Amino acid sequence: MTGLRMMWCFVLLFYPLSVKGVFTGPSNEVVVEGQTATLTCRAGAGVTIGFSSWLDDGANIATKDGVFNPAPKYSNFAILNADTVNGQMDLQIANAQYEDEGTYECQINADISDPATLTVEAQVTSVTITVNGASGSPVDVVAGEEQTLVCTAFGARPRVGIDWTNDGTSLSGDTETESVNGNTTDTISTLLYTPTSNDNGRQFRCETTGQEAATPQSQSVTLNVQFAPVDVTVEYSQGTITCSSTANPTVANNMYVITLNDTETSIGKTLKYDPEMYGCTTVKCTATNTIGTASGSLADPLCPGATTMSPTTTSKPTTTKKGGTAPQTNPAVIALAVIIPIAVLVAIICIVLCYKQKKFCFAPSKTGSGGTIPKKQPSASNADMIRNQPEVRQSVHKYDDEPKKPRIPRSSTGNSKKQPGNDAAPRQSGGSPVEGNRGYPAEYPDGRNQDGGGESGVNYADLEFQNRQGDTNGHGQIHYPEEEPTQYASILV
Repeated sequence: MTGLRMMWCFVLLFYPLSVKGVFTGPSNEVVVEGQTATLTCRAGAGVTIGFSSWLDDGANIATKDGVFNPAPKYSNFAILNADTVNGQMDLQIANAQYEDEGTYECQINADISDPATLTVEAQVTSVTITVNGASGSPVDVVAGEEQTLVCTAFGARPRVGIDWTNDGTSLSGDTETESVNGNTTDTISTLLYTPTSNDNGRQFRCETTGQEAATPQSQSVTLNVQFAPVDVTVEYSQGTITCSSTANPTVANNMYVITLNDTETSIGKTLKYDPEMYGCTTVKCTATNTIGTASGSLADPLCPGATTMSPTTTSKPTTTKKGGTAPQTNPAVIALAVIIPIAVLVAIICIVLCYKQKKFCFAPSKTGSGGTIPKKQPSASNADMIRNQPEVRQSVHKYDDEPKKPRIPRSSTGNSKKQPGNDAAPRQSGGSPVEGNRGYPAEYPDGRNQDGGGESGVNYADLEFQNRQGDTNGHGQIHYPEEEPTQYASILV
């Protein structure tokens, strides 16, 4: 009897645990806009539902009987699989919209679930990709020139990220910006990339990231990478020279030039070798396309009797577009191009200055040395200064504002021209001849001329004077009648 009682106690103690299920509340849910969302709420088998409800941000919105709040938001809400006996009352939201997002809880009897969040994503509507502003595929670019690739994802919610790949290889270094349009966001990713010839024909792809329920969207573009000729080869076999190269665009046949001995040229990628005509010759092939030029040569001269020869040297391509390898200019040429114009400009300035000052910058001096010392001419004020100096041994008795030409002494026959060989000179005061005045009138203190005729004018006799420190430092110079002097005395100071 005692054992039976103990068994019944055991059954009564553990039976409720065996029939009561485990309460399960809703979990976070993410759906794409327009899809159906389901939030679960279950008390477990064998549990009779008494009081039960769904809460939206803490407010009751539905009961186990499917009575919902009359607000328009809940018009698409329903209780799914309601089972009051087995404790099940899931919440279903058909055609989920952005407005349906929120935090939901369910309550069965005394059990209340943890909050669950519903997220409604907006699928990216479109993705575009451009290269330097150009769309479509393929896009022409030039090797070595930096390209700007822009990928734009429109209409996402939440904001998406963008990843780049080059034929499946991830690329980094892009920058992202966003533009908000209502409850969606556009994402713009910019990637700077400098392609090489190896990128020709490769596919560059951008793809959206960061959404859980929405399908990633992508777009791709193929690059047509143009580049100057590379790997220019020259081969000789069975009497024929053949050129080839790798380039984009391909080098046309008439853009190959074969040069023999640096002088003989032939247009085309092949040339028949004539040993009798050319003998031993160097062979060079130049290939040109719209991007640039490159060349290749046979390593050794091609001589009669050769059967086959292969190249060993190829020049670096020279491009004709921005971003390529430009030909190098000799620094000496650059220096000359700068110095020569400067020298010419300086020379012109010097000539203009000399002309304005009425100086002959390179006139030879009268010293007989052939130098370039400019001549000094006295002015009227200089003559007055000299006349007033006490050191002047022979005074200038009269100075006209407009000097006259020297007068020629008249002979006894009245001939006014200077007589050859006439060395007679006038005498002053005591009748002594004045030295250094051969054939020219000298004035006496009373104003008379030797020949007694004419008025006294400027004395054109040589003047000797000394300064305060030493001997004579200058002299005058007589101008002959047939000369038209601009100055009638040259006083050297």
